[in-house]
Amino acid sequence: MNYKKILVGGIVAGFIINIIDFLVMILFTGKLYEKLQAKGLILQSPRLPFEYLWIFGMFVMGFLLAWFYAVARPRLGQGPMTALLVSFVLALMVHVPYNFAEASWAVTGRLIPLITMISGIVEFVIAGYVAAWIYKEKE
Repeated sequence: MNYKKILVGGIVAGFIINIIDFLVMILFTGKLYEKLQAKGLILQSPRLPFEYLWIFGMFVMGFLLAWFYAVARPRLGQGPMTALLVSFVLALMVHVPYNFAEASWAVTGRLIPLITMISGIVEFVIAGYVAAWIYKEKE
């Protein structure tokens, strides 16, 4: 395995995930969260340093996407289909259970979890594809 390429691919994938998350928040979910805050249904500010932890966590996810591609590549073959498969499976594992639980139990309703689930799957697939494109085995 080429750990340098995993690291570079993970950093790039982390940037992609964070950028898409930021755009989704600005364009779609931000106003919905503001309405919930105005009604007193969710906190006005987070208890923890959420933004920093979220950004860091998404870089960890980017690294994991790159690493899982590198691990799967010898077994499933190199190339875009392996990248898409690995990224899609990881996206489903991460985004579906949490958003299903939020849609079922949280005060956010069903629209926010739907938006975040779809955007999460899309961003993981894009980020994983790019990380895989960056990854090359050591020669």
